[in-house]
Amino acid sequence: MTKNKDKDMNLYTLEEAIKKAKAGSKAKFDATIELHINLFKDPKNPELSVRFTTTLPNGTGKSKKVAVLASKKVAGADIELLESDIEKIEKGTIKPKIDFEVLVAEPKFMPKLAKVARILGPVGMMPNPKTGTVTEDVETAVSQIKKGKIEVKTEKDIPVIHTIMGKKSFDDNKLAENFKEIYNSLNQNKPSKAKSDWIKSVFVSATMGPAFSVDLAQL
Repeated sequence: MTKNKDKDMNLYTLEEAIKKAKAGSKAKFDATIELHINLFKDPKNPELSVRFTTTLPNGTGKSKKVAVLASKKVAGADIELLESDIEKIEKGTIKPKIDFEVLVAEPKFMPKLAKVARILGPVGMMPNPKTGTVTEDVETAVSQIKKGKIEVKTEKDIPVIHTIMGKKSFDDNKLAENFKEIYNSLNQNKPSKAKSDWIKSVFVSATMGPAFSVDLAQL
């Protein structure tokens, strides 16, 4: 089979793909192990889009900085925003992706946050009920995010999912468990109009490393 510098088109068992991805990483830091999923779907049909959240059993290897907008003190939150802080986001005094990576809000604050949707939306940080970031139970939401809750979704214009499944330092078995959680959750969230063989291919890679195709028949 043909090969290129980015993707080895041979098929590997999940265990083999994880080992090769870890070995192929040239990063001098604890590289992120990534998952890339190609789907058979019409990108122009929004009914076939995928978007869901799941909590990785072994976490992501990185604790996200979580901001909250709530009516009470929230355990585990890194930043507790006040309603007056919305203006600071608008003015750039408080910066998403720098000062916080996730924003969780109570529903009653959503009309106020609408004024900064043009700032939060493009970076994927506008709170949304579908991702569990708009909720009355803010404390539980923060706890789940800290434990390894991730959002899995198709890209805007192409039928591809890019997500993370852990760190290079993780034990192979823990990475495999995280992979299976994502893969099983993906199938559970399969759009009703998608074909039975809707997953085209799955690749595992590490930061700054080549990607290796997983043999779906062996999952």
